[in-house]
Amino acid sequence: MSCRATKSRRRLTTGFTLVELLVVIAIIGALVAMLLPAVQAAREAARRVQCMNNLKQTALAVLDFEEATGELPAAGSFDVVEKSMKYQTSGLYHRVDLRSGTDQSWVVSILPYMEQQQLAAQFAHDRHAAANPANPQAAQPPSLLCSSDEALGRQYSWRGASGAETPVPFGKGNYAAYTGPFHVDDFYSPGAIRLFGQAMRRIEDGVSQTLAIAEVRTREHEFDQRGAWALPWSGASLLSFDAHPVWYEDSIQNQGQVYPEFIFSPNSLGYTQVPNAGTADVLYECPDLSGEQFERMPCTNNKGYISAAPRSNHPLGVNSAFLDGSVHFLSNDVDEPLMAHLICIADGQVVTVP
Repeated sequence: MSCRATKSRRRLTTGFTLVELLVVIAIIGALVAMLLPAVQAAREAARRVQCMNNLKQTALAVLDFEEATGELPAAGSFDVVEKSMKYQTSGLYHRVDLRSGTDQSWVVSILPYMEQQQLAAQFAHDRHAAANPANPQAAQPPSLLCSSDEALGRQYSWRGASGAETPVPFGKGNYAAYTGPFHVDDFYSPGAIRLFGQAMRRIEDGVSQTLAIAEVRTREHEFDQRGAWALPWSGASLLSFDAHPVWYEDSIQNQGQVYPEFIFSPNSLGYTQVPNAGTADVLYECPDLSGEQFERMPCTNNKGYISAAPRSNHPLGVNSAFLDGSVHFLSNDVDEPLMAHLICIADGQVVTVP
């Protein structure tokens, strides 16, 4: 046998066999499968930090607004009480029509304190939120977005009170404020961002124990109002907890008190709007029942009240901001009475922030 033939045969026997290649590919695949969850977790952790930072900036803008004006921002620019009061039961439960007045949300009020002066200037205070020529309500300021939700590019189409007008686009964001622990449209609901505003001195339980803002999720559907930051609606820029107070369930007259004593009714347990609740958000429109269920964002529009839960794509809970500007992570399994007391501003309960 020649020397050349021996070298050729030796080169042929030093390559990988098919079985060896398959084993290597399998090992690489297993390693990738093991590493992928860790990579995804790291990315989500980074997104969560970014979302917390944006939420903190929003909370600080609320405090800057209060310092400049002497009051916390009103939930929205509703019509006067005499015109916007919508419904009452035996003189006890007073509701406000959240679609009355010029219908601009608390977020519009704080835009100048979020370095969005140019956008704020495009809102005329005497015009409806959908009637500004430059369409500022369609914008999506980066500070109002949480990257975990991927809300960029999503819009809500407002069709007017009659539903016949040409749709007006409203950009979607990811932060909403608490009007109170009861219903979003409850006139007496004692939350941080009350329907018609309030002075900071009303926060009797302390700013560090008052939950003010939390995250909300959005959907691609153009008629799903959730996240429409310029509108003071349920799930759009406003939240509540749907915790029934004892005075409501017992039909006790509140005798005109501004803040009826809030005592959590045990009958509400299991039905409240905890973070990422299975309980349906009560909205003005609920246009896509199957899609909302699939995306774990249930809703309904056939109730005699308005309410919505905080929601996020973060595992196990949502980011939330308190009225002192601090940001905390609120777990999906948070104690329900505890959360009700954190939202209520004047129940005299001293609680520990989770």
